[in-house]
Amino acid sequence: MKTIQLQISDELAIQLAPYQEQWAVLLEAGLRAWQQTVPPKQDEREAEPVRRVLAASGRVRVPKPYSGTKPYVRRTPVPISGQPVSEIVIEQRGTR
Repeated sequence: MKTIQLQISDELAIQLAPYQEQWAVLLEAGLRAWQQTVPPKQDEREAEPVRRVLAASGRVRVPKPYSGTKPYVRRTPVPISGQPVSEIVIEQRGTR
C-alpha cells in the first residue's frame, strides 16, 4: 500500500471530511468512472479491429493482455564487446 499527498481546494476538503475512511474506495470509483469517459488512444482504436480479424482467422494466435500484478518493466540489452553479431553471421555464411 502506498501513501499519496494531494492538494485540493478547501471546499472539496470540507465535502470529503465525513468520508475519510472511504477515501480509497471513492478514488477508485472515481478513477473507473473517469476512465470510461476518456477516449482510447488513437493507436489502440486502430489496432483493435486488426486484432479481432487476426484472432477470428485462426491462423494467428493473439497474445492475451498482460494481467500480472507487477507492472511490465523493459530491460536494456546487455552491452557486449568484440565483433558485431551481424559480421559473425556474414562470415559464417561464406561467399556465394
